[in-house]
Amino acid sequence: MTFSNKIENPQTPPPEKQTFNDNEILRAAIATERNFCNSYTTAMLGASHEKLYKLIFEMLKDAAQQHRKLVDLQFQHGWLSLTPAPSEEVKALEKEFRDAEKQLK
Repeated sequence: MTFSNKIENPQTPPPEKQTFNDNEILRAAIATERNFCNSYTTAMLGASHEKLYKLIFEMLKDAAQQHRKLVDLQFQHGWLSLTPAPSEEVKALEKEFRDAEKQLK
């Protein structure tokens, strides 16, 4: 027995011209570099051979540097703003970190 009724949704026509602005392209590049860093970290930690570990580590450093440059570019264009933390908060977090570090020793 063959059914002749098709089940489908109405087709949505694609936009004539879809463009991304510079900020969107930059955000996509930053996300890509972040994903590279995460993947390289996972691969590096699983590398069983020293040369492979060093190679992946260099790739991680390169990706991290590129990520940093892209974030700087985003900041230069005014698409990213930073709010400085109060110095008391920074000092409290630093103390908390130092205390936790002492416990690990």
